[in-house]
Amino acid sequence: MPDLTENAELSASVPDPFHGPDWSEHRPDPGSDQASASPASASPRRRVKVSRRARRRSRRLGLGLTVAGSVILLAGLWLLITGFLARGQLNQARDDVRKLRDEISAGDFPAARGTATELAAHAHRAHSLTSGPAWAVAAGIPAMGQPFQTIRGVTASIELIGNQALPELVTITTQLDPATLRNADGSIDLSRISAVAPALNRATAAMATATATVAGLPAHTWLSAIDSARSDVLSQLTSLSRTVHSADLAARIAPPMLGQSGPKTYLISFQNEAELRGTGGLPGAFAIVTADRGKLTFDRFESDSTLSGITSGLDFGPAYNQVYAGANATDEYGDSNVSANFPYAAQIWVAMWQKYSGQHLDGAMALDPTTLSYLLQVAGPATLPDTTQVTAANVVDLTQKTLYSMFTSEPERKEYLLEIARTVSTHLLAAAHDNTAGLVNAAGRAAGERRLFAWSNDPAVQADLAQTALGGAVPTTTAPFVGLAVNNSSANKIDYYLSAALTWRRSGCASARKVVVTITMTNSAPLGLPPYVLGYTGRPGFPQNPGDDRVLVGYYATQGGALTKVTLNGVPSTTAIGSELGHPVFTTNLDLPRGATQTIVLELTEPAGSGPPVVLPQPMVTPMSIAITDEACG
Repeated sequence: MPDLTENAELSASVPDPFHGPDWSEHRPDPGSDQASASPASASPRRRVKVSRRARRRSRRLGLGLTVAGSVILLAGLWLLITGFLARGQLNQARDDVRKLRDEISAGDFPAARGTATELAAHAHRAHSLTSGPAWAVAAGIPAMGQPFQTIRGVTASIELIGNQALPELVTITTQLDPATLRNADGSIDLSRISAVAPALNRATAAMATATATVAGLPAHTWLSAIDSARSDVLSQLTSLSRTVHSADLAARIAPPMLGQSGPKTYLISFQNEAELRGTGGLPGAFAIVTADRGKLTFDRFESDSTLSGITSGLDFGPAYNQVYAGANATDEYGDSNVSANFPYAAQIWVAMWQKYSGQHLDGAMALDPTTLSYLLQVAGPATLPDTTQVTAANVVDLTQKTLYSMFTSEPERKEYLLEIARTVSTHLLAAAHDNTAGLVNAAGRAAGERRLFAWSNDPAVQADLAQTALGGAVPTTTAPFVGLAVNNSSANKIDYYLSAALTWRRSGCASARKVVVTITMTNSAPLGLPPYVLGYTGRPGFPQNPGDDRVLVGYYATQGGALTKVTLNGVPSTTAIGSELGHPVFTTNLDLPRGATQTIVLELTEPAGSGPPVVLPQPMVTPMSIAITDEACG
């Protein structure tokens, strides 16, 4: 028989699949040689014991890895499924944000309340889906966790809006229903507007926090779909936040300006864009209006000649004087708004009126015929005493073109303009009783296009106005800035036929960036224009040919910007350099022969600033075309 002891190690290395090892049967005698043997000479059975322990540890490790892998797989599946569901909820919430913004802007408060409820539900569901442990762990993984961090941040921000901003907005829309906001006498119930101001302020704060949170989330992760979703949500939140903030400002501005604590009196100037000025058009006829506890009354209407020869006595400082030294802006009503900054013109008008009449005014406003067209689109036609109808379709042409062919006598023409102003103003006040929301929206559109302005001598109210388009202020910002002020220098009305385009292109991503500004203007004046429209054509220092025009083009650049080159139609040219409210101002004399197009190109180096460019367009009869191109950085 073979000697089995020689194969003991081999035999023992194969475990009995039924019984397993029995360590008690092989425990050595403490006094035996086997017990005192060195590890190197240990029996095969001891080596078997060590080997089996290792395999048991290995099996346990394998089992652990299998379990861990399964957990990771399940977590991944959970993230995938909940992420997909959350994305659907976010898409719906994003659409709700857009819809809510439009409904608030349009004054459709019943619809806004329903949308707010839907948005809150979608927001809560999206946040619930992405707030579990798996999402928290995934978001904490360096680099790889950025998409999860972004999703969690977005859903948390939407949830914040649902919990804090939306309940306030629902309350506000219930209280500010335009159908019940007016009193029986036609006045606006200012107490109800004041009552919602605190809620609007809280909603604005919540919106600002949510928007800032989303803006601070990773914008460029390894998952482009998440980056795109974040960008889209941020865009919608930013827009809604601005809408809510504007409503907040309006709730603070309206009660004091409309005479909540007593009568407030204002000058309203009608600007004629057939002769351009920095805030739009030549200041012409004007009205004095009183607001008393929410009710407006037009006290008197005056021709521009009323303030002829009246000086304001104001001085806006050396920078202003340098840019507008030749315009006599503070001493001539017709040139008082050469600056794009409306508060300058408003203060000049108020000072002039007080010198003329002795009456103290609380502020000033300005509007143009295009603004009237927006308002008449809501209110319907107004009928003049001669039965002529002033409509949304004809008011711009009637007041800035047709009138010059109807009358050769200047007094008759000015009286007819005053009649239009009286009739349309009375008509709009009557229409406001039935469609307040529609008129407010039309006014908002005009303000957004820099066609409607307001200024208050109350510092607190003016501080709020300055934050709105209605304030018409040139902001003292360090953000990228694009502003234009075109002033007629021919004393004619040919600007009615001008069209303009402005392109702004920025390149580079350093702290200083290259900016190229292209300003193109075209004169489409026809032959056979009335003498009054041609103005001083043919006189020394003025355009010599009928239909030719001349303007001063003032470009407002980013604070700290420097001009490197200027060309006119591709030929090196010159420009006057000044400064206004911290912005460099580059002014170029531009002759515009009839039928010609002229192009100014400014090359600048400007600080990068922060945020998107702030754009102040020049209001014109034909709206200016503006194109902004900015190289993506970050």
